[in-house]
Amino acid sequence: MNQYEVSAEIADEIPEIQKEIVREPVFGSIYMSIKVLTTYTGKMLQDHQLRQVERCMKLADKIYNKGNKLVKTAVENVFIFSFSNLQGACTRREWQEVQTKMPVTLFSLYIQQIMKPGI
Repeated sequence: MNQYEVSAEIADEIPEIQKEIVREPVFGSIYMSIKVLTTYTGKMLQDHQLRQVERCMKLADKIYNKGNKLVKTAVENVFIFSFSNLQGACTRREWQEVQTKMPVTLFSLYIQQIMKPGI
């Protein structure tokens, strides 16, 4: 999956953010597309819409697993990196629930990221 396919996948899977994904300069920019997904995920977490958060995480996991190297790097540097901020947007109990529903690949990447020295 390349950056153009990612933009289309996000637009198809989450119609609520389709207009934002398909406009210039977001469409085709992997970092901007993942940022839109990340922002939406954070908003859903703030609104306590945990089912939507789980949906976003499953989509990010699918994108990561099917993506090329550029796509994987963008997911790691934007979506996974945002988890610390996302954690602050909800209660401790909600974050624990989110973690239990987090796809294994994303959770593993998150743990690797927080265990890196200097982070």
